[in-house]
Amino acid sequence: MTGFGERLRKLRRDANATQNQLAEYLGIRGAAVGKWETLENAYPNTDTLIKIAEYFHVSTDYLLRGIQTVPVVEGNITTGSTLSGSVVQTNVQSNVQGGIVVNGQNFSPEALTLAQIYEMLDVRSRNELLNLAFKLEDKALEKKKL
Repeated sequence: MTGFGERLRKLRRDANATQNQLAEYLGIRGAAVGKWETLENAYPNTDTLIKIAEYFHVSTDYLLRGIQTVPVVEGNITTGSTLSGSVVQTNVQSNVQGGIVVNGQNFSPEALTLAQIYEMLDVRSRNELLNLAFKLEDKALEKKKL
């Protein structure tokens, strides 16, 4: 079973980041990152864990338990969806148009395909894809203003 340290090491390596680079971002010493990656029962404090999740664009659930979860909220037609490995693993119900509904928001089959591709990418590629998406969004908003 993969633990926190192994997941952290993989995320860091996928991002081509050193322990010292991650530590600098977190405002801590590099030795702490090494400790988390190698010792079975070593974990960061809650605030640092949240910063790590933000840095790698994953959930704290993923860091601690190895799964991405979709929170259950009013309007979500499911009762507990789980994301892991592939984007939609279980309990995400299809909508009438063939897409899915997560947290009350409809996703088309195309959006689901994009999300599945995103899940297959390493951290650096995910960041590049997100940057491209933001650029495209800016262009679309500019066109809308005209």
